[in-house]
Amino acid sequence: MSIFEYDKELEEKKLRKAEYEYGFSEGKKTGFQNAAMETAKRMLKSNKLSLEDIADFSGLSIDEIKQLQNTKS
Repeated sequence: MSIFEYDKELEEKKLRKAEYEYGFSEGKKTGFQNAAMETAKRMLKSNKLSLEDIADFSGLSIDEIKQLQNTKS
């Protein structure tokens, strides 16, 4: 690409799109994680399900469930 072919506006547009897509995917992960943790907390409070069942339903690992169990109020 020569300097005469450089399109600053197009390059900035590509950069904004990439940054948006990254931010969106990270936000989605965070939102899922928060929802999963809230679900697991409610399940732990019920005292009716095993840690394995809670992990299956919430999508969290057993270790994450144990951490929630130790910090629940």
